[in-house]
Amino acid sequence: MKRRGFVAALGAGAVAGLAARPSVATAALDDVSFSARSFTELFGTREYFIGDTVEKLPRARAATLPLDEATAKHFARSIYNLIPASTAGGSHWEKILDSAKSLDPMRRMQMVNDFANRMPYVEDIDNYGLRDFWAETDTFFEIGGDCEDFALAKYKLLNRIGFHADRMRVVLVVDKKRNRQHAVLAVSMAGQAWMLDSFVRDVVPHQTAPQYRPTVSLSGPRLYLHVAPKA
Repeated sequence: MKRRGFVAALGAGAVAGLAARPSVATAALDDVSFSARSFTELFGTREYFIGDTVEKLPRARAATLPLDEATAKHFARSIYNLIPASTAGGSHWEKILDSAKSLDPMRRMQMVNDFANRMPYVEDIDNYGLRDFWAETDTFFEIGGDCEDFALAKYKLLNRIGFHADRMRVVLVVDKKRNRQHAVLAVSMAGQAWMLDSFVRDVVPHQTAPQYRPTVSLSGPRLYLHVAPKA
């Protein structure tokens, strides 16, 4: 994903092994279906709302589209056996996804992270002949994609199983270790920002990636600029 000079341009215009993984007890006390009062500062920066995603970043139009039915059905099939019988509402895919909302939030995040991360990482130049292309989620689950495609798919899936959109950010970062652009999904919960990364198997606190420097993030139609506090 190539986004050098993006901030300046703005100014101008499946689930294997899940049961064995622990959940975080404090996270279960936070109702993720409600908007968070404020979003946790990410990687030492503060976020500032700067406008509509499509107006400021037209190539990210896919971020404003709803989860497609094909992907929703595919995800429901993959998690069917993970839904406790006491909460299962039936075998129809919509009932499966609705039942998943009763699961611990950490468990839901790990389910989604596992589901998306099994897809192959493919650069946009190889898939589309373009340096940067934001694919719709059904396309991503057909042919794979790069970092923002992973993050966007996780955003839409978590939203479908009960996470309020305001609690999530698709974050565009500079990876200072690899000297390249990257994107992750961050989720604000229980006073912590949890990171779902295409390169990391587990859902982890954002502090585990100090090499990431965020530039902008988005939550559906809302776009944010990230600025590090002055020393």
